[in-house]
Amino acid sequence: MILSQPDLRVAVDRRDIVFDPALEESQWGEASVDLRLGFSFTRLKDIQGMKVSVADGLAGVAAAGFWDTMELDELNRLGKRETYSLEPGEFVLCLTHESVTVPRSLIARVEGRSTYARMGLSMHQTAPWIQPGWSGRIVLEIVNNGPLTLELTPLLDRPCQLTFFRLTTELPADLAYGQRDTDRYKDQRHPLKHDR
Repeated sequence: MILSQPDLRVAVDRRDIVFDPALEESQWGEASVDLRLGFSFTRLKDIQGMKVSVADGLAGVAAAGFWDTMELDELNRLGKRETYSLEPGEFVLCLTHESVTVPRSLIARVEGRSTYARMGLSMHQTAPWIQPGWSGRIVLEIVNNGPLTLELTPLLDRPCQLTFFRLTTELPADLAYGQRDTDRYKDQRHPLKHDR
């Protein structure tokens, strides 16, 4: 069962679902919430001839420094909004501005929004599910499949939406995301590094 806006508002008011910072009124959809783009943009380096394995996670990629991260400010020193230019064919990892906490009775799904999809942007490659027990910002795996360079602006762009589904049975605490050693991304502050 998908939660409608009234159910989502009740869950947020009861702090079953937590958004930090709190959602603005314009972020509420009929049966989803829009998330804003954060300030961190991470790009994998194109190193010719380099091969990596992710069978054991991203530790090898992170340790080797095969990535560059750019942290934008809301405004530059001249008072202009900072943006990230995403070229055609470019792939970048971005964190949402909002951190979300998902209770053990729900699972969430992140998807792109239609306006962005019509410009050729995809928001995730194969990782749409936000598991019960999750907390933290969501990493968006953004690809520009269109022909135009697109300007991404933190806080102004709302490229994705989060939908919540009720589980048939609440997940026991020991099975919630973050309880296993392999659950590396809970409360992450960078898409390729973790502090666990």
